[in-house]
Amino acid sequence: MTAPTAGSDTTLLARYANALTGLAAGDAWGYQVEFTSYTRMPAYPVAPPAVRWVISDDTQMTIALHGALAEVSDFGDIEAVADAITRQFLLWQVDPDNTRAPGRTCMTSLRNLRAGARWYDTDGALESAGCGAVMRLAPTAFAPDLYWLGLTALQAVITHKHPRAVVPALLLADATRHAPAQRGRFLEHALTTAAQIYNGTSTWTEDPYLRDVLAPITGDVPSYLVQGLNDGTADILTAAAGRLDQLRPLPPAEFGDPCAGIGEGWESASAVALALLVADLATTSDNDPAAAALTGPDALAWAATSNGDSDSIACIAGGLIGSAHPENGYWAGAGLTPTFEPRYAEEIMAAASRLPVG
Repeated sequence: MTAPTAGSDTTLLARYANALTGLAAGDAWGYQVEFTSYTRMPAYPVAPPAVRWVISDDTQMTIALHGALAEVSDFGDIEAVADAITRQFLLWQVDPDNTRAPGRTCMTSLRNLRAGARWYDTDGALESAGCGAVMRLAPTAFAPDLYWLGLTALQAVITHKHPRAVVPALLLADATRHAPAQRGRFLEHALTTAAQIYNGTSTWTEDPYLRDVLAPITGDVPSYLVQGLNDGTADILTAAAGRLDQLRPLPPAEFGDPCAGIGEGWESASAVALALLVADLATTSDNDPAAAALTGPDALAWAATSNGDSDSIACIAGGLIGSAHPENGYWAGAGLTPTFEPRYAEEIMAAASRLPVG
């Protein structure tokens, strides 16, 4: 395989482990207050779980997606990959632990697929832009070069086939895949990528695997991607970049609600924009001598203390921050050692030991 960024497979595996730990930790941190408004938070910022870190459907579906990719020996067989992802998601759908506010779109789409529909059928996956398409995608961001873009779209459309779900998923996967190079400038890179899609210079529009994945619903990938940007995504990214400029001079105690002026993260575009914002404040580029405004754990705390989908925002941010760090045990080194439920501690550890290489 070809690594997403320069470095050995050992380094890549460390990044993947840091991403999985970070997303699960952020998920559990935010899940404590998922449906709590910003004005009614128990603390500012919300404290981490005191004893057991209970994860939600975000981490459950990430683990399911990893399991699906681990099943497939040839990512070039799109039908086999789609079947594996569908099978793992259907197992999650009926799992006894799937009692943690699973997304309505995910559950409805999966009921349709269980009844025999394919994701691209009219009665298959819903035309939804919900954040379920983005909160679980970390495994596809670490797939081989030929496949990561299309796999990211595929995992999205199996339950959410709206362009505004797919395009934010691609932007997030790109940020996750290239996180060490984009540290501190995630929103800037996302806006640059959006501009390339608009002006016709994006290599994504010519990606053959992405084209084949989306073929059942569109024969015009460039227009599909533009549609995903036009439907609010570009505006939300621009708003997040403006908020970043406002926050950089401030002390973290004055940051306030992460969602202010951007959105609440219940749908894919604002969830990704918020995660990019958080990650930009928690990382710096190699040529920036200034320290990041937030440590990794502080970033999860701030992301969780939101007026929106706190667990998904913190989950996505945690995965992105983790993927930016190639050192083994980044989170432990930052002082964060979450105690997950035994089942999920074991499943996260197992997933972190194997890259999704096909």
